[in-house]
Amino acid sequence: MATYTTVGIVNHALLLCGASPIVALTDDTANARAADAVYENARKGFLTECRWTFALTRSTLATVATTTFPWLHDEENYAYTRPTAALRIWQMSDIEAIWREEGDLIISNTSTLGTLYTWDHNQVGLWRPKAIIAFIDKLCSDICFMILNDAKKAEAFLAKYQKVSLPAAMAEESQTGTHQEVIDDAWLKSKYSGAGNPARSYS
Repeated sequence: MATYTTVGIVNHALLLCGASPIVALTDDTANARAADAVYENARKGFLTECRWTFALTRSTLATVATTTFPWLHDEENYAYTRPTAALRIWQMSDIEAIWREEGDLIISNTSTLGTLYTWDHNQVGLWRPKAIIAFIDKLCSDICFMILNDAKKAEAFLAKYQKVSLPAAMAEESQTGTHQEVIDDAWLKSKYSGAGNPARSYS
């Protein structure tokens, strides 16, 4: 199995662009400076494209006192600190919780929440192969114009990323999960087939 490194991925992108490889992102060369300028933003942007399985994690949220807030909407009784490593939050542990992000906080009507999110996963050696291929295409589109001043080539890499490598990676390496029934469905079933949840009130 191939072992991916940051420099190895960057060099793959540079070679595809027709540019010379580098030794490190800190090299005092035009190619290294161009790659270093876009790499972190490209990596984080790529990780937030979808629910990559290799970048998902979960944690319990730490509460914040709501007494310091100048005002809150009705039932917004709880505030939590957004996980510092979270790039994109996908869901809460309680599927019925009402929640929203606000700056570095998560405001909710529910106590004791956990969250599932995409974290700032910079260990590219642990990424999945199809995702690496797509990320290389994204890097190519970002650095090609900077290095070669070739807008058409940069656009071609971007089109390949958006139409070919990203969809292929998402199909194999992203998690869409099992479709969930809408909460009201149990209420509807209770009216027609006796399949309602007796633990819920339908009055």
